[in-house]
Amino acid sequence: MRRSIKKWGMIVVMVAGVASTIGCTSRLPTSEEQAAVTLKTNQPLTEVRYIEETTGLQWVSPSLDVTRYTALIVEPVALHPLAQNVDQIPTSVLEKVSQRLTQRVSQQLSVGTPIVEVANPHTATLKIDITRASTEMEELQITEVLPYGALIGGAKALLGTRDRNVRILVESQLLDSVSGEVLAERVSVLLAEDILENDAETLRYEQIKAAVDKFTQDIVDFIRITAYEAKQNS
Repeated sequence: MRRSIKKWGMIVVMVAGVASTIGCTSRLPTSEEQAAVTLKTNQPLTEVRYIEETTGLQWVSPSLDVTRYTALIVEPVALHPLAQNVDQIPTSVLEKVSQRLTQRVSQQLSVGTPIVEVANPHTATLKIDITRASTEMEELQITEVLPYGALIGGAKALLGTRDRNVRILVESQLLDSVSGEVLAERVSVLLAEDILENDAETLRYEQIKAAVDKFTQDIVDFIRITAYEAKQNS
């Protein structure tokens, strides 16, 4: 009997130790990630979801007159120094992510929107920054919430062998290319789930490339839907 009590007591401890990871994975920026945001406009960001897998925080200027703009400048995606201090995510990988996002966003937005390099009164500028990168443990599965499963899942977490997700915080701003006025902005998360096998494996670009390509649509939708809604409002 004592052995049984001891066993269940251990299971309870293990469950308590890993309970905080249940359901924690989200494409919405966490409070910690929001604290790392570098946007300086201090506008109230609200949650906007285009589809289930593209959820972010954004703001659109109520005075945006989209008819003023006939072309778009897409700046190379910038990499903030704070995003480059994660042991499992090499700077070289983040640089490739930046290059790929720049390429893909430019390609997709160029369908229907002239992409130019020189600013004039009729151009808007898309500015994209990667401001934070982090890893987190994968979500617990329902079988791991059961006694024996929780014990195994908790032990894996303590041993550092549990699969880990990669989260990259991306800030997008649409600006007037001449005045620098902020027209709209969005903060969202590029999430790659279960791609690192433990807390020691180093991320390779090939592991995250598909997630980068998929995330491109988040930025493209932000620009296109912002333009559409502004046009409707006017």
